[in-house]
Amino acid sequence: MNQNQNRRRPSPYDYAPPPKRGPRRRRRRSFAKYGFRIILFLIFFALLGSISAGLFFLSLAGAKNPGDIVYTVKIIEMEGEKEKEKKSTLPLPREKGFFCGQHYFPIKGIMEYMGFSLVGDREELSFFRRESDESAKFAAGSAAAYINGEKCQLPGPAVIESGDIYLPIEFLGNQFANLAFARDEKNKDKITVEIREVEECCFKARKAEKLAPVEESADFGSLPFEFVADLSAYEKYFEPPAGQGREYLVLINPANPIEPQGYIPPDLTDLPDTRQDGRAIQQLRLWPAMALQAFLAEARANGHSGITVTSAYRSYEYQAQLFANEVASAGSEEAAAVSVARPGQSEHQSGLGVDIHNYAAANQDFGGTPDGIWLAENAHHFGFILRYPKDKTDITGIKYEPWHFRYVGRRAATKIYEGNLCLEEYFW
Repeated sequence: MNQNQNRRRPSPYDYAPPPKRGPRRRRRRSFAKYGFRIILFLIFFALLGSISAGLFFLSLAGAKNPGDIVYTVKIIEMEGEKEKEKKSTLPLPREKGFFCGQHYFPIKGIMEYMGFSLVGDREELSFFRRESDESAKFAAGSAAAYINGEKCQLPGPAVIESGDIYLPIEFLGNQFANLAFARDEKNKDKITVEIREVEECCFKARKAEKLAPVEESADFGSLPFEFVADLSAYEKYFEPPAGQGREYLVLINPANPIEPQGYIPPDLTDLPDTRQDGRAIQQLRLWPAMALQAFLAEARANGHSGITVTSAYRSYEYQAQLFANEVASAGSEEAAAVSVARPGQSEHQSGLGVDIHNYAAANQDFGGTPDGIWLAENAHHFGFILRYPKDKTDITGIKYEPWHFRYVGRRAATKIYEGNLCLEEYFW
């Protein structure tokens, strides 16, 4: 018997089908397929998050490190009756173009364009213009300047570097008759400078020799406290000139109108601290004008650098126009007179009253700010009083005006301040 015959034939019942592996393979393929997609999504979102974080930190870095100050310089010259404009761009690194909270501009080039000769070194620069007998002197690191020999105060210290001098644009716009600065509404670091041909004088302020002579008051006395700024050139103006006290210490209100009706002060003087927003340069009489320069110089020296003059002398006609506008708004003359003095009854016409603040428009909230508080508490040292206090409205008949100051002289101002009086009570 051969071996093949001894083998047992397999029974149909002995057959065991192989395990089914198809579904398991499909599950593995599905996992590999979708798992790969999930990993791709995770990588994508990780990259997206990294890019967003990078942009966020770049924006923070840009906020902390703002870019250059960009000046667009326009030189406007006349060709016959037509204007010819030359335009150029001057970018300044922020460390040069912005200092002590002020935008700065280099002036050597424009001074030469206007016909000034330069004399000096890296510590002090002086400019002279023979055609109009004008001069300007600036010292490095000093906020004191001399325009036509008259001392005035800069909003920030002058910077002399590489033979050029950088000055605050607020000062330049207020002092120079042919310079104008305009900031971009969206980006305050983009500034347009307009330079026009010089006609006669370059400076807005009067020349020193045309001002009324200054005489020391025999009983001037000593200063009540020590100032931070150097105000030695201004001290004589804190008290009215000898024998003329009553000319400055005068009550002006509905019961005491200005006479004659069309009165114009005799010695109106330009105020270099006029706000530079397109308004005409404001004026006061000589003594209050000089005392106000000292007042605002000391304010800046104490950290209150944004305060500017918004209104000073007003003519009778201009006051009449303002009052008429207020009547139209308030509905009656009685209601209007609480906010705007009637023509002939305004201290502004006397050349002794001035509005100073750092708000876009006069606002009673200014009185509660550090700037408003400092002005009210220190005005008397310079001969000024807060004319319309909050707790005296029933006496003055005028609403609280923390921006309105009046020159009366240092002695009277000190008595009014220390006695918590208004001007009407002082005269009683």
